[in-house]
Amino acid sequence: MKYQAGEYEAVHQSPVWRDRANFIFAAHLGTKDGNNEWEQLWGQKTAAHKFIVCCIPFFARNIALGDEVETDIDFVVQRVIQRGWQTTFRVWFASHDKMLREALMIEIESMSPLMEWSSGDLLALSLSDGVEAQRMANYLHACEEKDLLKYETGRR
Repeated sequence: MKYQAGEYEAVHQSPVWRDRANFIFAAHLGTKDGNNEWEQLWGQKTAAHKFIVCCIPFFARNIALGDEVETDIDFVVQRVIQRGWQTTFRVWFASHDKMLREALMIEIESMSPLMEWSSGDLLALSLSDGVEAQRMANYLHACEEKDLLKYETGRR
């Protein structure tokens, strides 16, 4: 399957490891209303069809910053070859007021994640697997319980 002009493609304006990236490839996200949806991913080429992911996926499942992936001949991700040991969180702020969002961001930033914004409401976070990621998961879960935001992890 190959990206066709006019299909939806989420893009990364400011990939966190832009300085390491030297190639752009795609992840197929599925279909919606009969149309394919894609996410553009930035990577560091390690072989003809192998790349280290240099951005935090906004939508692609089971792919994280630092993972080494393999693509097909059309440069569409087929599988993760080696995990990069990062945990991805996707945070949806919905339309909460600016003061609340700023307060939430102060707490999130205090945990020192790598961050990429997809839009004014969707933030992708990356933390090392383990204690750091669990601390963020606990915080995001507590916020979701209070209906302050919605979140999910990148791996299923």
